[in-house]
Amino acid sequence: MCFSATASFGSATLLLVGGALCTTHAIKNDKTYLLLAITPLLFALQQASEGVVWIGYNENFTLLTTTASIFYLFFALFFWLTWIPIVAFSLETKKWKKVFFITLIVIGFVFGLYLWAPILLETGPRHLLKTSVCGHSLCYITSDYSLFAITAGHIIYSLLGFLFLLSSNRIFRKFWALVMLLGVIVYFTQRETWVSTWCFFAALSTLWIYFLLINDYKAKMKKQDS
Repeated sequence: MCFSATASFGSATLLLVGGALCTTHAIKNDKTYLLLAITPLLFALQQASEGVVWIGYNENFTLLTTTASIFYLFFALFFWLTWIPIVAFSLETKKWKKVFFITLIVIGFVFGLYLWAPILLETGPRHLLKTSVCGHSLCYITSDYSLFAITAGHIIYSLLGFLFLLSSNRIFRKFWALVMLLGVIVYFTQRETWVSTWCFFAALSTLWIYFLLINDYKAKMKKQDS
């Protein structure tokens, strides 16, 4: 999490449990939701990596801090932009929306690579990575980023996120609407640490997936019995 190593590892553990429950439920009852169900497990990996960032930062271990930050930003800047439309595509039933989500997968991959590759390769005007503590949270803003570039990146990132709400699947829409609502709230309250703080709240929101799946399954069973 964005507040301490203990909180990061604690949230990762919680997400592992929640992800295991979601995955088990999907495998037993409806494999259609498998990609959505394993999403908490992937968020657990990201949150654990931020715990490592905290350890490196607190111990003044620059190499560990930088390496863990790059891994954390792999998820934040690249992976989610590709994974979420893949999940939406896997749940989509309308043909034109399937094509739409394939397009978003490609766009997310290219834009995510644009954001993350310079940090990984340490090349170009956007390569510098400076992890620091802003208030009580981690921030990953480089000195080379202009305010315009940061704002433009946030806008494009958010617009892509809102497009995922066009999914026809009710469970996915409910889950992702919560993620985007939290993203908007965090942006206007903790903009400097947006990357870290939003990822934390988005991670915890994946626990809701389990209850959405359970309620959907119960509704289907009740419908069959009536």
